Amino acid sequence: MKQKILLLILLLCAGTLAAEIAPSEYRLMQLRAPEHLQVKVLSVSKSYNLFSGNTKVSAKAKVIMVLKSESNLSVGDRITIKYTHDKPRKNWAGPRSIPMLKKHTETDAFLAFDTKLNCYVPSARGASFDPLIREY
Repeated sequence: MKQKILLLILLLCAGTLAAEIAPSEYRLMQLRAPEHLQVKVLSVSKSYNLFSGNTKVSAKAKVIMVLKSESNLSVGDRITIKYTHDKPRKNWAGPRSIPMLKKHTETDAFLAFDTKLNCYVPSARGASFDPLIREY
């Protein structure tokens, strides 16, 4: 009986565990992204969730370079990027959080167009706003 209870507890906890992601996996996510752009962030609005500690982010950006675009973006287009910035738990391993975008900065952006939200969303998780990760 004790073994069954212990197994049940382990199974319940296993669903909440998060593993770290290797840099090579982030690189694959970047390479598979439908959009690889360089953007200038024009504005950022944030909505903080007190209970989860996460922040919903909505950013307006201007495309300054197109490296790949399945949605036919061009230089000068203005786009909206929405995502959730997860607050990392102290001393917990897991995937990188998508970083907060900052107004007036230029960054690489690995994105996908979300037809339901009618905006762009990060497609390489925590590496969505990093330069292309080199292969080692």
